[in-house]
Amino acid sequence: MDIGYLLWLQGIRTSSPPVVQAFFSFLGSDAASVAVMLIPCLAYWCLDKRRGLLALVAYGSSWLCNQLLKNTFCYPRPWLRDPRVIPDPTAIPGASGYSFPSGHTQSSASMLVGLGWSWRERRWPLALGVAVTLLVGFSRNFLGVHTPQDVLVGFVEGCLFVLLADRLIPWVDEEEGRDVRVVVAGLAIVAAYLAYVTLKPYPVDSLGVRLSADSADMVVDCYRAGGGFAGILLGWFAERRLVRLETGGLSAGRILLRMAVGMTVVLVAYKPVGHVVVSLLGAYTGQLVRHLLVFILAVAVVPALFAPLEHLACRKGRG
Repeated sequence: MDIGYLLWLQGIRTSSPPVVQAFFSFLGSDAASVAVMLIPCLAYWCLDKRRGLLALVAYGSSWLCNQLLKNTFCYPRPWLRDPRVIPDPTAIPGASGYSFPSGHTQSSASMLVGLGWSWRERRWPLALGVAVTLLVGFSRNFLGVHTPQDVLVGFVEGCLFVLLADRLIPWVDEEEGRDVRVVVAGLAIVAAYLAYVTLKPYPVDSLGVRLSADSADMVVDCYRAGGGFAGILLGWFAERRLVRLETGGLSAGRILLRMAVGMTVVLVAYKPVGHVVVSLLGAYTGQLVRHLLVFILAVAVVPALFAPLEHLACRKGRG
């Protein structure tokens, strides 16, 4: 039934105007993924630190879980199960690793639904977050790179970790020292997770179809997730203890300054610096360090830059 649904969508896709195909391809592109990642960062830096943090923690933890499920079930992509499924060529580079669950849907659910949930008293942010996430999930079916069950589980997974983050963050704030316990436990989980995905055997065949004999591409995504989650945890701890970022009531000028500084630092760290790190350290360690660095910068280092830069901008304005 799932393959039949994908074939039906494939017929619609191939007869659709180019603008429709381009729109759905963009939803799964690297540029769109980076934009979705920056949205909770911008909320964290400029609007409400606590709400942005909820989305980031939900994202990091659900990302780890998603890759754990992928590399445990080793579910093949739809076009490997049935050669009649022809995925959109533009979507294949972003469809790394195994099929189940959908990482794009999990990421959108955790970050966009996470932000909407944190502002649920207004209703429309939550409705918008759910709507965009469902659109992203549908795009993965429309492009032929995920089955409906991949998308459904990715959506549920992201939302579940939003609820867990919503409980975890206030629990940490209730008692001194709980942040240490959370960080230590989280890093221990990352270490165990990386050992598991690195050392476990990977099948050559699954569901009667042949998979890639080389599991390296499947494991490297796990190192990205491990580095990202560890970076969020360490950045959270450092910001709580050392930085103490303040948001709310910011002028338009301060918001624009924070957006410009934050996005510049994160994008430079993720793209040119990240590529150098990977080339020097190799795929596994390089991707781990790359994503660790990006999220420590986003959660702790970038906020530490705001106060001195805002003070300097204020002095120049007076001068």
